[in-house]
Amino acid sequence: MSQPRGPEPQPGYGSLRDARAQALAEKAYRKAQRPWFKRKRFVVPLAIIVLIVIISVSTSGGGTSVVPGGPAGAQDSGPPAFPGATADDVVAQAGAAVDAEGLVVTTTALTPGDDTFGETLCTTATYDNSTDAAAMFTLFDWKLQDPNGAILSTGLIGSDNPLSRGEIAPGGNVSGDVCFTAPQGNPAGQYIVLLDPSFRFTAERIAWLNTL
Repeated sequence: MSQPRGPEPQPGYGSLRDARAQALAEKAYRKAQRPWFKRKRFVVPLAIIVLIVIISVSTSGGGTSVVPGGPAGAQDSGPPAFPGATADDVVAQAGAAVDAEGLVVTTTALTPGDDTFGETLCTTATYDNSTDAAAMFTLFDWKLQDPNGAILSTGLIGSDNPLSRGEIAPGGNVSGDVCFTAPQGNPAGQYIVLLDPSFRFTAERIAWLNTL
């Protein structure tokens, strides 16, 4: 008496399963061999970073510029040729208001100051803070470049209303005189009032041109 036989194997079943397994293996191998920049886990974060950079650049309006409507001759198209000028300098004529990232700074034309202890040259500096944070200011951020290219530091004489140092609250303002010892002989020519903050509210140096 013969024993009953089980179901006959389907023709080609084993070879089909092997082919599928081989195809999956080849797909996984090709995926592993792709360059890193073509893999989804790298491409997606990279695309997000690039998009953030593009949005930041396109929406940023910061920087330092001369406020429109200032005195004739105010400019921010690049510094003129004066000794020590750089491409990063923001240059304006004396009396112009310069917007330094929301802190608007103005200087008056240089005039002789009190000469009790020697001849001086003074300008009145005004800060208007239109930002939402306190802004620092100090007398010692200011310098004067004379027609010979010498750069002079501020002094403590020349005015009864010297600029001091401190902070300006959002929406506040402060004003004071910045005085320098006049160069010997008071040479005629171009004098540059320079604002180069130690605690930087702007990446640029600001220069106001005076002709005496």
